[in-house]
Amino acid sequence: MKEENIKPIRLGLTVTIIIGMTFLWTGSAFLSWVYNIANLLESIGRINMLEGLTEGVGYVFQAIGIIITCVIIRNCLSGHALDQSDDRKMKMIFVISSIIDLVFSYLSASAASLAGALVFGYIQNTFHGIIAALYIYMLTFYIDVNRRGLVFGLGYSIGSLGSYFISIIGDSNFLADIRSIFLYIVIVALTILLIFMCGYDRESLSYAVLKSETSPETNNAALQNITCLAAAVVILLSLVKGLGFYFDFSDVWVGGMSLEYTRMYYAIGLIIAGLINDINRRWGGIICVAALVFPFVLILLNSASVSGTILWILNYAFTGLYVVYRVLLFSDISWESLSIKPISEKNSLIYIAPLGLMFGRIGDVISTGVGLFFSDSPIILNIFTAIMFVIAIIVFLALFSKLYLGIYTSQNADSETRSLMSFADYYKLTDRESIVLEHITDKMTNKEIASELFVQESTVKYHVKNILKKTGCSNRQELKKLYSEYNS
Repeated sequence: MKEENIKPIRLGLTVTIIIGMTFLWTGSAFLSWVYNIANLLESIGRINMLEGLTEGVGYVFQAIGIIITCVIIRNCLSGHALDQSDDRKMKMIFVISSIIDLVFSYLSASAASLAGALVFGYIQNTFHGIIAALYIYMLTFYIDVNRRGLVFGLGYSIGSLGSYFISIIGDSNFLADIRSIFLYIVIVALTILLIFMCGYDRESLSYAVLKSETSPETNNAALQNITCLAAAVVILLSLVKGLGFYFDFSDVWVGGMSLEYTRMYYAIGLIIAGLINDINRRWGGIICVAALVFPFVLILLNSASVSGTILWILNYAFTGLYVVYRVLLFSDISWESLSIKPISEKNSLIYIAPLGLMFGRIGDVISTGVGLFFSDSPIILNIFTAIMFVIAIIVFLALFSKLYLGIYTSQNADSETRSLMSFADYYKLTDRESIVLEHITDKMTNKEIASELFVQESTVKYHVKNILKKTGCSNRQELKKLYSEYNS
């Protein structure tokens, strides 16, 4: 394999491992904190407060951490293109935040008082949010759009599976043992090493895009409208998912279930969602929304006293579908915004990449609060969930029409654009294949298309091969002829 093809693969693997190891130790540290809070609450007979104090308030502080990072990135990149100096700053923030996070992870897991554990834990969660935002920036800046789903899905799968395997170290739950902090230190040290092994240079497929100083004429207002719709969709998806899967978090502790064991199934949904979204973002969104039907089935299962372990397994398996889509949605929108306002321009939207995770956390917090409030009124909870489900479908359809049907680039698409969209839909071409087809019709070579899309030429050849296969053509000439005849 040529070196030019190996480099993007090597970079993708490195970022996958960085995301995986970071999610592994932050997720495990979160569980160590939860176990300490659970012990302290149980000692005073208030275990029913566990969910509200951890997944409720804790997620609020994670969202705050993400916002802090977005503000920092926006200020750092305002008025100039991203360069190696900015990249080093981001890495240093990553490293310093990880070290501070480790300190508060130890303090939150070892605190002997409930007040101390909560204060240290909320500071820890703030840095969890900062770190999560930084690896989403890394995903957006370093990885080509066609590989982001698999890189993110595999990375989170490593973290989920790793938490389970760590938990079974020794004779008891290792995550509830304060000695687990030494393992986190080792993981963080290895992660820092990997961070400085990958760089923002010509090895990154995004290099040329982020250095761009030009901006074509496109619809900026429409993209801002899409961003608002996307925020509403992510919040509603997380809200409906959270309410549909809602059952008392404290049953994990009282019933003796293992959080890590149930989270292991998280990996299944993550990998499937990553693969689907890389093939076609439209299908990724549709499947994500279609999965909202399943929580209503779970409501019936929960009412029928089905095993809590089964409910938690299904919860995490389906959660992977939502988590991948909401992260990729905002990562893609921030990337697409560069065609409207390059990173060198004031008010560029590149900083919004991690907001998918933040809005997801907001939806999680709302669902936790509503679930706790209506926990004694299941009928009202189910009705409210059904109403939110209908609203989520309506808002998603509005986003779908604008984002995936090409309306955001031009409110009044010209005849050529409509012809291209019609042809692509007829032959079931993916979004990326449609873009490649557009360049083929403009008589561009594979090398020119690769340069235009900032990908390897082999990637373009792969898309061309798929286009020819789907349309039944043997070569470009036949494809152009078919396209011309279709539109005549």
